[in-house]
Amino acid sequence: MAQVVLENVYKSFFESKVIQEPEAEKGNDSLASTPVLRRINLTVEDGEFMVLVGPSGCGKSTLLRLIAGLEELTGGNIWVGERLVNDLPPKERDIAMVFQNYALYPHMTVYDNIAFGLRRMKGAGEQGSRGAGEQFSRLKEDFLVRITKSFPKELRYLSPKEKLVQKQVKNVAQLLQIESLLSRLPKQLSGGQKQRVALGRAIARNPQVFLMDEPLSNLDAKLRAETRAQIVKLQRQLGTTTIYVTHDQTEAMTMGDRIAVMNQGQLQQLAKPLELYNSPANMFVAQFIGSPPMNFIPVQFQAPLLINHPQFRLNLPEVWESALRKYDRQSLILGIRPEHFSLSVPALENLQVEVDLVEALGNETYLSVHLLDETNANFTLQVRVPPEKQVSIGDKISLALESKKIHLFDPETNLAIFPIN
Repeated sequence: MAQVVLENVYKSFFESKVIQEPEAEKGNDSLASTPVLRRINLTVEDGEFMVLVGPSGCGKSTLLRLIAGLEELTGGNIWVGERLVNDLPPKERDIAMVFQNYALYPHMTVYDNIAFGLRRMKGAGEQGSRGAGEQFSRLKEDFLVRITKSFPKELRYLSPKEKLVQKQVKNVAQLLQIESLLSRLPKQLSGGQKQRVALGRAIARNPQVFLMDEPLSNLDAKLRAETRAQIVKLQRQLGTTTIYVTHDQTEAMTMGDRIAVMNQGQLQQLAKPLELYNSPANMFVAQFIGSPPMNFIPVQFQAPLLINHPQFRLNLPEVWESALRKYDRQSLILGIRPEHFSLSVPALENLQVEVDLVEALGNETYLSVHLLDETNANFTLQVRVPPEKQVSIGDKISLALESKKIHLFDPETNLAIFPIN
């Protein structure tokens, strides 16, 4: 097991560009640089389950491929344990990766897929150069293994190394509960079974670090939930440092010890799941973490603690007074999650809205509403209400805001403003 440290990591892709004749005479470079990752500083502790989450195209998979050695760094350093791995090829980094598309060998059985990486690893006593006698002995063993592979089990030749491989494959199969699948080909497996085989191949190598690139995206909802729990349980059992990439914030919240939220090639916030939810660093994190996303309402602040909006006025708790002193008579963005509204009666501090859409899910009901104020008629909000509350499309209702649960953001920087206790 090992700690993974990323120091000021940059990644750019270079592509050819068409150069106009006058520019060519000036000697301009013919390659255009497209930055993908910028200033990534991240430490994944030994044995930690770290989740990288963000929208498609934010650079999270590229970062994973940089750690694995499948992409070349543009700048910065990557440490795995005590080793700087910038220039090491993938096979020497002691890292195992699970891909989104499983990447199983279709002509190999489940057993051989799991054993493949083990057979290619150097065992004890195999390090360094071999003499001619050792090489001949190894070739002879490999030949005997191949030639007797189709024989009945009791007649097959197993070298000492193959016996160790067999033992490891059986241990991993037992751990993943796929013992009955070892003789099957990948085409004979379901999506969930293929995913467990891919996990088994990574686990069998006993690497220092697991890298997982959206491994559950091809599974249906029920199987995804089951496999998600299984991966977390396995990681706890093995204690292996794991970096897991997903765009699904539900996966991130339920799986990670800590979550790194990324957007446009930059790290937005690194924190534990509930800290991200309760104290987002900026508007992007606030909107990305949580489903449905946080609502944002432009408001005016008036010292010491008054929030003004054309439809409501709200007095803030006293803990906000010091933090908001410099924003007197300025615009702010008020953020509130759908679950922090409640149905109420008309009042100065409540919002008057009309219901546009009702989504009854059984255990909860989601509403899409718009403000009754004509100037803000196109401004919609997402609201979560208890399932026993009967609400219909076209209803006009009043919504109370839970003042202790609101968030405030600077509209110029989009950064969160935090109350000072």
